[in-house]
Formats: sequence, structure tokens, C-alpha cells
Amino acid sequence: MKVLSLHSAGHDTGVAYFEDGRLVFAVETERLTRVKHDHRCDVALRHVLAQECVDTDGIDLVAVSTPVRSGLLRIPDMDRALERTAAGALHHRTVCEMLGRRVECVVVTHEVSHAALAAHYAGWEEGTVVLVNEGRGQLTRSSLFRVSEGALKWVDKDPLPWYGNGFGWTAIGYLLGFGPSPSVAGKVMALGGYGQPDARVREQLLAVDPDVMNDRELAERVRADLAARPEFDPGFETASHVVATFQEMFTGAVREVLDRHVTRTDAGVGPIALGGGCALNIVANSALRAEYGRDIAVPPACGDAGHLTGAGLYALSQVAGVTPEPFAVYRNGGGNSRADVLEAVERVGLRAVDYDRSEVAGVLAAGGVVALAQGAAELGPRALGHRSLLGSPSVPGMRERMSEKLKQREWYRPLGAVMRDERFTALYPGQAPSPYMLFEYRLPDGTAPEARHVNGTCRIQTLGPGEDRLYGLLDAFEGLTGVPALINTSLNGPGRPIAHTARDVLDDFAHTDVDLFVFDDLMVRGDAAR
Repeated sequence: MKVLSLHSAGHDTGVAYFEDGRLVFAVETERLTRVKHDHRCDVALRHVLAQECVDTDGIDLVAVSTPVRSGLLRIPDMDRALERTAAGALHHRTVCEMLGRRVECVVVTHEVSHAALAAHYAGWEEGTVVLVNEGRGQLTRSSLFRVSEGALKWVDKDPLPWYGNGFGWTAIGYLLGFGPSPSVAGKVMALGGYGQPDARVREQLLAVDPDVMNDRELAERVRADLAARPEFDPGFETASHVVATFQEMFTGAVREVLDRHVTRTDAGVGPIALGGGCALNIVANSALRAEYGRDIAVPPACGDAGHLTGAGLYALSQVAGVTPEPFAVYRNGGGNSRADVLEAVERVGLRAVDYDRSEVAGVLAAGGVVALAQGAAELGPRALGHRSLLGSPSVPGMRERMSEKLKQREWYRPLGAVMRDERFTALYPGQAPSPYMLFEYRLPDGTAPEARHVNGTCRIQTLGPGEDRLYGLLDAFEGLTGVPALINTSLNGPGRPIAHTARDVLDDFAHTDVDLFVFDDLMVRGDAAR
């Protein structure tokens, strides 16, 4: 069974290809075009179909999440498909015209695609409660599903109040002057660590008419009313208290909904999975994991970029009866060839030499910054060691250098860190690991201070020996410094998506304050090291 899976319309589009339940190739459009949240799925589709590993003539099934770019797929009964999914059908089975022939097609409801991806990361465990929570889906802003006898069952629609879903984060960001971009929520959430929940703010937010989610005129009146109150002044201190209050309300609302649906036995709480963009909220994720005393499944590409695999996973497991295989997060594109790296390096006037772990560890130990690009990139918004900027978390000023100067991000935004599994276990005995950097942990005083948020926490990625290059580099770095972690932040210049190719990396950073570039088995000394 060969399946082409698309997220064809809206932001964060992309395409994936499965063969016999195995994810063979996937790519997010923005990595090819270098336009954040790019909607031009046709670019990704052409790229995927051009890969040698993709059997374009043998595709048996096309899966696509809603909304659908109908001109790309040419589905003859598109109106009927949208009518059925809008009425609550999990999917609509039809045909589409592409690749010069008619191919069977499954149109998957937006929320269901999110849920399938989350269920996949939960291993389709019986009884798993799946909460899909986002700014806006096709039918809902939040939905509850349950895995029952291997199938997804839609349990509840819009169980969360306005302050418990992505609309609320967008609204708070807009109220505080951050604009309407899909990236706003991440910027806004970081403010909460600097503030404290305020009872006055909470009271006023709770008093907002729930119809604010569905009535634009009402939403604007509410915004104007709140903006005029001193508690909602956009100044940093006031804004941080607003966000801290909203975060507490958001986390509480999610917990209350899950409380009504999770299974409880003498052995504890049953399996839980989170999908949709709100599953990137590490404060809520961490609080829920502590509350329920168990790990929670969260896909690393839980936002709309996840649809490029979610639609295919649903079609395989729920329509075709094929059990999809687990897949690594490192499946975005196909990596860089040695020839492409050498050409990109020569183009910017630098020189490549063979990779030397000791030299790279030495650069980091001396306070240098290393750009690491190896193999296929990560699916989703988190850099997890394949497209990462690395730095020592014990060198004073490193956070400012990497975040504010190199990436030109807001000064208050924190950086994550990566550490080997055994070091994490020693620091946090009995706690679940975090391979996708989706949970926060309180850092002991003096441990990785430049990766420590103002509230004492850090978003940690845990790494096993299977990722041998970065794992070995962490070992060598600790041997030189005694420091058990490295700062790990995404490899992208200001306002750009994560770099995909060696040329992208060098376009963003060749003549900046990066000391060393690593491209698989090659490394390149940057201007800062000369």
C-alpha cells in the first residue's frame, strides 16, 4: 500500500509518502521556500514526487486533511466531501485526479488528522484519551477523541472555554500588541515566567462573554474594553502578569476537561495524548504530567505541520487497515549530499575539513557557537539536534549572544537544552524523559544557567546513544567542562524557518558570530573563528 499524504491548504503545508505503513519521505513546504508557515503545497508536492524513493506510478491512495486545495487534487465531489466532514464525518472516501490518472482518495477532517497523529505517538493504546486543541479547526477549536478497539471515536466537541484553547492565546497576544501571526503564541507564553497570576485579571477574563470566539464585533469590543483597563497595559511588567494569569487559567481548563474523560483504575490514570498547536504549551504539558503521574504522548509536529503525516496515518490505520510503523522525528527532507555541502561552502568563501569531535567540543568549551546540520531535518518546530545552534550553558552571556544577537529574538525568550539520557536520569530520577523538548524541568542552581528561564525551569531534550554524533559531542564537552548539557536552539536566522540545506544555513549564518559549522562528516570554521 503506497499512500501520498498532504496538508494542502492553510499554513504549514507539506507532503509525506508512506509505503506499506512506513513513512518513507516527508517535507514541510516552508523548509523548501524559506517562507514561514508557507501555504504553497504544490512546491512540496513536486519535491516529494521527484524523489527516487517515491513510486509515483504506484500510488494506491491519496490522503488529505481539510481544508483542501481542490485545484491541486481535483476531487470531483469536493462539495460533498466538505458537506460530510462539516456535518461531523471523520472522513470522506472518494477519488482524485493527479499524476495523470484517477487515484483513490480519503479526505480527512482537520481535527481527526490531528487526533490520528497524537494517537500514533501514543501507540494506539486502547482507551487513550486524545485532546486536540488549537486556534481553529474545521468544526471546533478543541475536540476530545478516544481510541476504542483500534478506532478513533469522536467523544466531545468544543469542551474548552475560550481561555482554554488557541483562540485565547491569539486573543491575548493581539490584546498585548503582538499581532495575529501563527507564531505569536510562542512569544507570548514566554512572558508568563516573569509574572505572577493576578486575581483582578482572572476575574475580568472570566467575565468575558463566551461568544467572543464566534463574533468578531464582540471580540473587538472586548479587546477595546480590556485594553482601556490598567491591568492590561501592554507594558512588560503588566503584560507578564496577564500572561501568567492566562496560563494558569488555560492549564486549569485543560485539566478540568481531561479529568472528566480520563480512565482511572487502581493502577492509575489511563493513557493521554495531546494534538493541535496548543500541545506545544510546555507549562501545561508539564503540569498535566505531574498531575496525572504518567507520561503524556505529544507529537513533535503537533501543530498544522503534523497534518502532512496525520492524514496518511488516519487513512492507513482507519480506512486501509494497515498498521503504520513508528517513525523518527528526523524525517523532514533527505539531508545534504557531500557535493552540495562543498558547493555551498565554496560559494561563501569558506573551507570544509573533516569532522573532528575533539575540536568541536573544544570550540564549545571555549565559549564558541556551533551550527549543526546533519541528515534529514526534524519534523515540527523544535530543533532536536539535526538543525541546531549549540552553545555552552555555563558561559556568561551565551543566551544573549545566541538568542538576541544571532537569532534576533526578544530578550525575554528562553533557550532549551539537550542532555544525554543518563545525565537526565541522574538529575531527575524517576521522571519521564523528553526526547522532543515538550516538557519543562526545574534546573538545580548552577546547572546550565544560560539555559535557565527566569522561573528556574528549562525546556530539556533528552538524547540517547542512537544519535551518535550529538551524543558523542555531549560526552566530549562534559569531559572538558563537567557541564552535562548544551544549549540547543533552532538553526534559523531572524524571521526565517529552520534551515533545511547547507546553503540555507550559510545564507543565515556564514558571516555572523558562529564559530563552527558541522555538516555531517564535514566541518567549516566560520568568520568568528578566524
